[in-house]
Amino acid sequence: MNHNIIQLVTSSVLNLLKNDFKQQKFKGVECLNWQPNFERLSKEMPCCIFYLYGVTENQELKVRDPYQVRAKGEDGNIYEFLREAPIKLNLSYLLCAFAADPDIEQQILGRSILTLYDNSELSKLDDLKEIIKHPSDKIGMRMLPYTQDEQLKFWTALREPMRPAGFYQVTVHMESERQRRFRRVEERVLDIRRKE
Repeated sequence: MNHNIIQLVTSSVLNLLKNDFKQQKFKGVECLNWQPNFERLSKEMPCCIFYLYGVTENQELKVRDPYQVRAKGEDGNIYEFLREAPIKLNLSYLLCAFAADPDIEQQILGRSILTLYDNSELSKLDDLKEIIKHPSDKIGMRMLPYTQDEQLKFWTALREPMRPAGFYQVTVHMESERQRRFRRVEERVLDIRRKE
């Protein structure tokens, strides 16, 4: 997976939510990747926000050792390289809804949570299928069990009043572009001579 993976995940989830709202006949619901700000969003209501608010390295899945890659060179020959290990990232997202009517807001949030729950394996989405080259490249999403205190701190940091929301984490990896070519040993010659 390349450097576009963060943007691809965000846009794929937004498209998933948009399509689901159309299918469920929710009228005029915008799906946005905007920082939640009531003043700014009041012109876009009703809307669903899927906002990337943090990126961290996943320490549990950290791989340090380089691995072998075979690739075709410009001359058409196949060469072997040692590629640096990929970096594993946790993408942290906020899911919330804004609407003039609290009932509509809760319906939008509930439908969004259900849609993300039913489609938690993001690597099955059409937008992301193309970049999955290996079964271990699966992209999964999970809802984080944030306490009310953690949520309050989040909203306070944004200087926004606390509102119902879901917090999600998506784990992806990006392949390193650093690699070095190596050659395998093709023949081993042992030379034993008698010392005189």
